[in-house]
Amino acid sequence: TPPAGGECPPSPAGSACSTGSLDPTPCSPGFFAAKEGQAKCEPCPPGTSSDHGSNACDECEAGRYAANAGQGLCVPCPHPLSSANGSTTCSFCMDDYYLRDPSADQDDIFTSPTEYCRPCPPNAVCSDNTTLASLVLPPGFWRASP
Repeated sequence: TPPAGGECPPSPAGSACSTGSLDPTPCSPGFFAAKEGQAKCEPCPPGTSSDHGSNACDECEAGRYAANAGQGLCVPCPHPLSSANGSTTCSFCMDDYYLRDPSADQDDIFTSPTEYCRPCPPNAVCSDNTTLASLVLPPGFWRASP
């Protein structure tokens, strides 16, 4: 039952009650209300997301990203890219791949990841964020380039 005067009752965290509303409204995905009684839900910052009715935003997991504020879901990185927790883009090659040209523009890597991320050579070790220069070879193997 709305209180006398037609005002919205105090909204719980995860919802907001704008002026003129009679009932609190849960925050939409990508938005949050951290405290009780907020008049509006705030957008989650880039690198985070939230579910319906959230009182906080969750950092994107490694391998996912949220480029924009107010995203309801963190998006998987395009193959074969990866990212750190809380990322706004996918900026390095995933496990079992290496970055051929570390001086390449981040936007170019993101839009054409298979041109820049190459499969790890046999007998080499390529963890997340490996470049040609940091590629680890076991004893007894060599490479002709840095």
